[in-house]
Amino acid sequence: AGRHDGHFRHTVAGPTATMVSMRRAARNILAAAALLCCAHAAQAAVLGIDYGSEYVKVSIVAPGRTPISIVINEISKRKSTAAVSFTGGDRWLMEEAMNYNARFPERVFTRMRDLLGKQTAVPAFQEYLAKYRLPYTVVADPTRGTARVVAQGGVEYAVEELVAMVLQYAMKIGESMGKGQIKDAVIAVPPYFGQTHRYALYDAADIAGLNILAEVSDLSCAALQWGIDKEFNPNGTWTIIYDMGATSVGAALVRYSSFESKEAGKKKTNGQFEIKAVKWDASTGGEDMDMLLLDHFLAEFDAKHKPVVAAADAPKAIGKLRKQVRKTKEILSANKEAPLSVEGMHEDVDFRSTIHRDKFEEMATAVGLFERAVAPLKAIIALLPDFNITLEDIHAVEVIGGATRVPGVKTALVAAMGGRELDQHLDSDESVAMGAGLFAANMSTTFRMRKFGAADAAPYSFQVDLGQADKPEHKVLLPLYKRFPVRRIVSIPNATDNVFFTVYHNATAGPLPPGITVDKVADFNITGVPEAADKYNVTGKINAHFAVDNSGLMFMEKAEYQVDVVDMVEVPPPVKETPKVKPPPKTPPKTSKTTIPDQSANGGKGAVGADDADDAGAAAGGAGGGDTKEAAADADAAEEVEKPAARRLLEDEDASEVTAEGKDEGEVPADVTADPDALAADDASAADGNGTDADGNATATPAEPKMRQRRRVFRIPLNVAETGRAVPPMTPDDITASIAVLKELATKDEEKRRQEAAKSNLEAYIYSIRDKVAEDEDLRRVTDEAQRETFSEALTEAEDWLYSDGPDSTAEVFNARKAALQDVGDEWITRAKELERRPDAVAKARDFVDLAHKTVEMFNSTKPWISEEEKETLLANVSTFVTWLDDKVAAQEGKALTEAPAFSAAEVGVELRPLEGKLAKLKKKAAPKPPPPPPAANKTDADANATAADADAAPDVEADSTPDVGADVGVGEEGGASAEKAGEDGAKTEEEVGAGSAGEKDHTELRH
Repeated sequence: AGRHDGHFRHTVAGPTATMVSMRRAARNILAAAALLCCAHAAQAAVLGIDYGSEYVKVSIVAPGRTPISIVINEISKRKSTAAVSFTGGDRWLMEEAMNYNARFPERVFTRMRDLLGKQTAVPAFQEYLAKYRLPYTVVADPTRGTARVVAQGGVEYAVEELVAMVLQYAMKIGESMGKGQIKDAVIAVPPYFGQTHRYALYDAADIAGLNILAEVSDLSCAALQWGIDKEFNPNGTWTIIYDMGATSVGAALVRYSSFESKEAGKKKTNGQFEIKAVKWDASTGGEDMDMLLLDHFLAEFDAKHKPVVAAADAPKAIGKLRKQVRKTKEILSANKEAPLSVEGMHEDVDFRSTIHRDKFEEMATAVGLFERAVAPLKAIIALLPDFNITLEDIHAVEVIGGATRVPGVKTALVAAMGGRELDQHLDSDESVAMGAGLFAANMSTTFRMRKFGAADAAPYSFQVDLGQADKPEHKVLLPLYKRFPVRRIVSIPNATDNVFFTVYHNATAGPLPPGITVDKVADFNITGVPEAADKYNVTGKINAHFAVDNSGLMFMEKAEYQVDVVDMVEVPPPVKETPKVKPPPKTPPKTSKTTIPDQSANGGKGAVGADDADDAGAAAGGAGGGDTKEAAADADAAEEVEKPAARRLLEDEDASEVTAEGKDEGEVPADVTADPDALAADDASAADGNGTDADGNATATPAEPKMRQRRRVFRIPLNVAETGRAVPPMTPDDITASIAVLKELATKDEEKRRQEAAKSNLEAYIYSIRDKVAEDEDLRRVTDEAQRETFSEALTEAEDWLYSDGPDSTAEVFNARKAALQDVGDEWITRAKELERRPDAVAKARDFVDLAHKTVEMFNSTKPWISEEEKETLLANVSTFVTWLDDKVAAQEGKALTEAPAFSAAEVGVELRPLEGKLAKLKKKAAPKPPPPPPAANKTDADANATAADADAAPDVEADSTPDVGADVGVGEEGGASAEKAGEDGAKTEEEVGAGSAGEKDHTELRH
């Protein structure tokens, strides 16, 4: 990749809300233009999830007019609080969970992401809980030592399970946009996430049923979002991305450049970026400012009101104050002074206070908050000389994250850059989520994105100890900031025993991941080496295939024992070419080429398969007897391959079994292996020096065969066992058990939703029907006072039950209660509606009866072909209907309006509908076709033959010209033959015309 220096810079200081909205809309449009959707409509969408310490923001990429957009949650917010709560036996997620934070702070679980991949016994874990005053109870997992939270009733949940619940929520709100089921996502993670954190997040995704396409640093996501809509050249454009989130701060040095590719045979220039350096502070973030204000106001409250129990020791007081402190901080970002008010903060005492921005900045400076916030940026600036650039060569310093809105942070950042203004072209809140969505679109097979080179970089360097006592040393396995995915092969030559590899963090290259106290990453025990060496009786080498996948997870894909077997084989004699025979005429060309595979199979120049077709590259030139050259180098660490590595799945054990059963590469196929007895006989014959032909005659001694050296490469799979992770990941059994836990919770949630819906429907029906009975005049006409009083008592009883004994009843009980009330109410409503519907239906029916009689009378003149029997049948049916209707009307007249009606308007329609159909059928009945004309009398044979000959010789005549033909030939006995012939040709005869003119109106009924 080349380099390029940009000569344009956009600087925005203090953008207004309107400018931010316009910028957000513009960047979303540009991102959408960069992403071309080529998926089938039925294929699922993908998500980009920005899972922060405090909030979760989700972008969705789906076919449609807007390929990428931010997902709105159920309360129309663009971000959701990452929280889970268990209260009253129910589970609550996100914003609903936070509703309980003031009353039951110990039941609301937040900051779960930051507890992933850490053991509770390490000091950093306990310090984190104390620093952010997390009030819930955390215990250690008995087998893994990781965090488990204690919910109401003593029920424990693994932190991975709570994270899985948040991920399921992200999937749910994505699917709520009508994009179908969603299973794939890219998750943005902090740059400091190490192996244990990433594995734990994968475990949570497995529990949630989410397929992680990649775990990508939030800085890399923002870098992609910044560069996707820009053009670059090979010279390179340097930028710095700075992010200050809730609990951490980070900065990355990014280099953008261009590369050329071919599309449809044409050269095209595409952009790309590389992460050159990353620095962070995992202990400083915007939440630290909240805690600074929280401690300040807690101390002020205790000093002012002197409570029995200090407010700092009251979780409820802290929960109430924490929410108001966030608002105060936001007000201070735009004003010099901000108020604070908490109703009933502690011991029923209201608390009100104010704070000036100067006071706040003074407190932050005293604890070194601003200095720690800008430390990663300063570290990046200090590294610029390593890349032969200065701060002036940096095209843009983009700042993102909600905490960068704080004036004190902005001032400190500007000072760190010597007065240079900050660049704010990215959306502070949504750029990471949008970038994660672009990563997901780029990795998914469902979408085609504008080609842009994007890859994350390794935040930690790894070294491997080869376990050789005679040569104890650590070799670099993964350099710092190396792009991934990547594969590396570690080889040990002349190996005869099993080996034990250990991978370590390179402590000299940077700090260990947060919560990790040992530098060891994992152990890899490779066994099966002695058996593999004995199989071929040749000493070979061990090739250990390490991989780092799209998510930065390091693992050993496989290990194999490679041996080279060299022997001498006879060079087959050349095949004499047979003289070419000229093919006969019309012989298909190229048929002679079908002999080429046979020549290759017999040991010709193409016989690579016999010597090891799979390793043709490793043993190039073997067929010709020349020197060979291995494709894999014998160095201790070699062969980097920049292609996607396999992801860790629950089915890894099965995959390893398949690999272990695979055949050795380089084995000679069975169909070309010589028979040992035949070989022995050939050797004996060759030893005699003479042979005999079929008649027993002596033959000449054959020429000495030519020999060549053959080299074959065999690779035998070895067994690999991984152990010694600093924090053990969940086992497949653990994940299966957690999946069952979430399914049970989901079932309870669904039952709860059904119960709440049924309860709400019953309550709503009680109020609505009570108002209707009191206000609807028609309803009062069809009921008497006693009926209304009885129904009112039933409604009151149901209402009292609903709020006293029945609030916890099941959905079935609520539905049954509503159905009992609805039976009475619906009957009254129907009775009231019949007051208008029934008379209208009777009037319509009597109009039809009159119409039926009139129409039947007209049939005598308009449709004489309708028989009397058909008319009488219809009139008889009408008469029966009239009798039924008169009886029903008479019965109804004898009933009071408050009684059940004798009949309904719908019944009249049911009885009337068949009669309407019968009448319509008679009205559509067409006249019968007229009989065919009688045959004409024959004349003399000569005249008939002459007429037939003339008819055969005449051309086809169109229907419109038929009358003229009839006029020439004549109609009657003399023209009968010609008229009959014309009828066969589709022409209309004068008899047909005459029949039509004799009184038949519908000509189309008479045409053939």
